[in-house]
Formats: sequence, structure tokens, C-alpha cells
Amino acid sequence: MRNLIGRKLRNRYQISHHLGDGSTATVYKAVDTRLGRDVALKVLLPHVRETTRKRFFQEATAAARLNHPNIMAIFDVDEEDDIHFLVIEYVEGETLTHYIPSSAETVVAIGKQIARALHYAHAQDVIHRDIKPANIKVTPSGMVKLMDLGLALPKEAKRVTAEGMIIGTPAYLSPEQAQGYTLDHRTDLYSLGIVLYEMS
Repeated sequence: MRNLIGRKLRNRYQISHHLGDGSTATVYKAVDTRLGRDVALKVLLPHVRETTRKRFFQEATAAARLNHPNIMAIFDVDEEDDIHFLVIEYVEGETLTHYIPSSAETVVAIGKQIARALHYAHAQDVIHRDIKPANIKVTPSGMVKLMDLGLALPKEAKRVTAEGMIIGTPAYLSPEQAQGYTLDHRTDLYSLGIVLYEMS
């Protein structure tokens, strides 16, 4: 995919920095020139599978309905010249990977925030399905932000993966998720338990 640094998408989002790459998307820092604030743009890689493209937009649907201080906000979904992107809250800080290992006090403080975010999401019938340190950010003030709802599944959403297909990060999967079974909120709690154990 071509480098988008310096480009202005939709005559609004001025891209300034490359933040990282995933298997399906590249993330950039940008300025929303209309509102004068920093945002992150999650840009879908070209030539991805159709199921991946559907999950990308499912992320916007799942996360846009969530409004919680410990969940990274999604502001918009848009496209230009076949560039599909999400406009996401930009958060300073480090991923939870940098907090492994931590003191018991830090594990409790961070764990409580993740648990609150998941409790809220589950109350909205949203299952994250990919809880892992790389998808959890901690700001310099110690606030947790749950990120990357690319595998999030609203209860009423149509399934976009084949029945029995396993998605997620192997080291953090619940047994049910690893076997491709129908899931409920407990799969996230299992993954959270692994994350907290890894931190301790």
C-alpha cells in the first residue's frame, strides 16, 4: 500500500505520521482540520478478503455504539479513491505489553479498568473476541483504553466468518473460541484472565 503521509483525505483528515501496521490495516496519526483535533486513521489494506472487509466495517458498527471512558471511540467510517478507513480517537501511551510484568497494585488498577470496559460492552451485547496486551493501551495518566474491535461481534450482527472458523490470537483464546464454537461474553473474561496472569 502506498504511503499516505502528507495526504489529506476527504479534504479534512491531514495525515502526519505512520503509527503501525496490522495484518489487515495500517494506522496513521492525522489532524481533523474541521474540528482541530488529533485522530487516528485505520486504513484497510488493499486486496484483503471480502470477509475481512466486512469485519472492518463491523468494527465501526460495533464500536460506534459504545461510549465508555475505557474504550477507544470510533468517530466515523469513510472512503476516498478506494481507500477505506475508520476515524478513531487518538490516544497517547503504551500498549499493555510494556506493563508485563507489573506490581500487584498495577495489575489490579489496570485489570479493574479493563473489566469495567468489558462489563459495559457486554451489557450492550458486544463481545470483543480479541482481548490481548497489544489491544489495550495505557495513557501516561494510567487510564486504560480498550482498542481494536476488529473482531467485535454485536449480538445481532450477521456472521462474516464460516461456521467453525477460528479467529483471534491463539495464546489468548478461550477453549470454546479455539474450537470455533458459538461464543458469549465469557470468552472475553477467559482472555482477560490470561492477560492478568501474564502481567503478574
